[in-house]
Amino acid sequence: MRGLRSLRGLLGLLLALAVVGAACTTGGGEDEPAADEAPTAEPAEPAGTGDEPEPAPETPAEPAAIEDEPEPAEPAPDETEQAEAPEAAPEPTPIVLTASFRGVTEDAIRIGIGFWDTSLFGFGFFGDPQPVWEALVGAVNADGGIHGRMLEAHIAGFNPALPNEMLAACISLTEDHQVFAVLGGLRGDANFCVSEQHETIHIGSQVNAKGELLERARAPLASFRIEGTARDEAFIAELDRRGWFDGATAVGIHYDGTSTAELLGDVVEAAFADAGVEIAITMNIDDLVLDDDAIESQTEIMQEQVTDAGIDRMVIFGAAATGLVTYGDLGIQMAAVDSTNFTTAISSGIDPVALDGTISSAVRLDLATDPVDAETQECIDIVSAALPDARFERPGPGVENSEEDPNYWSYTVLACRDLSLFVQIAAASSVELTNDSFQAGLESLTQASLPEIPFLSFGPGKYNGNDTLRLVQFDGDADEDGELAALGDAVDLTP
Repeated sequence: MRGLRSLRGLLGLLLALAVVGAACTTGGGEDEPAADEAPTAEPAEPAGTGDEPEPAPETPAEPAAIEDEPEPAEPAPDETEQAEAPEAAPEPTPIVLTASFRGVTEDAIRIGIGFWDTSLFGFGFFGDPQPVWEALVGAVNADGGIHGRMLEAHIAGFNPALPNEMLAACISLTEDHQVFAVLGGLRGDANFCVSEQHETIHIGSQVNAKGELLERARAPLASFRIEGTARDEAFIAELDRRGWFDGATAVGIHYDGTSTAELLGDVVEAAFADAGVEIAITMNIDDLVLDDDAIESQTEIMQEQVTDAGIDRMVIFGAAATGLVTYGDLGIQMAAVDSTNFTTAISSGIDPVALDGTISSAVRLDLATDPVDAETQECIDIVSAALPDARFERPGPGVENSEEDPNYWSYTVLACRDLSLFVQIAAASSVELTNDSFQAGLESLTQASLPEIPFLSFGPGKYNGNDTLRLVQFDGDADEDGELAALGDAVDLTP
């Protein structure tokens, strides 16, 4: 202990001498503070010799580690520096809008609208598209447009049964009007005219951004369809989660043709295996239709095969009408991935009661039993305010359309989806709009929504953005032709 006290005494002496030495130094540097401003140092206590009694021990914090030199104090700022005002923040660089691409000027973006001619095939029941688009585009422009540019819309109608008319619509939009993007239609091979031949962005309701169209495209493609086989896989998983397979004697699957079977075969088998369900029989219409005479008896043949296999659950893939008609009279439980064919099946003579309880999926929420979502309501409000004399009645049982009294609801919602998809992608792009910047904006849109489609996402290689699956059930007693009712909330398929 005495050795430790002696060491402490020696350290105290060295530190005291260092302080006294520093106080006696009279440097001549320009940055030294004036003499009358310097603080007066207290004289150091003489160090003990080691023979005096030890003072009472103190209990401060542990002594700091000894360093070679103490850190010098920060020099006081020069008086002239103290007087200077802080530098002002730089002014933000103003955004300069340029004519960055075909269809994009300093103050406008030209978009093209492809639409089936409303005077053909009863499409006049949906109303006139021109005032619908004028109202919707006007609302976007009233809100500041896109990056400060206003939208200009050009519409080209066509007969979907005449390829020459569809090509004429493409040329009108891409060559005559030089639009930046085409929204909505065309159909089939006419789509190549837009995205391949004219290297023009094509998005919306008539685009399926996969396969040959995507491979040949020389401009961005995007749609609100469900990507690939995601719907079919999720449908099987949802049936399993809801216990639909519980207690089944034997489960069969039905394809509406060879192309559907080739596309879905492996995926469907894997999804059933994941659900722990064995497939007892696989039905494919193309395997049964050998000639014209066989067509008349195919339903009977398929019914006999399903009955012999003891099937009491049948899941239908592809266009549902053929399966609904074939198995509807067998009294078995059915589930059909595509909900759009109940009307076709009923018009073919099947009793709606025979389809009661059939579970299906709807990629959109056009159901009279559902509350209207906020985005859809806003869309309807915008157009109905511009067209106060038009009829906007939600589709459902008892809602009739006529050319004399068209119902604008369905087309208004469809137009809203097309336009909202474009606006969201363009807003996510850079101010200098080009095909490349639009592609980057598209791939960055990892979370979005549209009217009646709450879940939507895109990314590199994923340009069919719909991630919304809705299960519905057919109620054969609800109306003369039955109706679909929602089964719970929408399912989010976002990867």
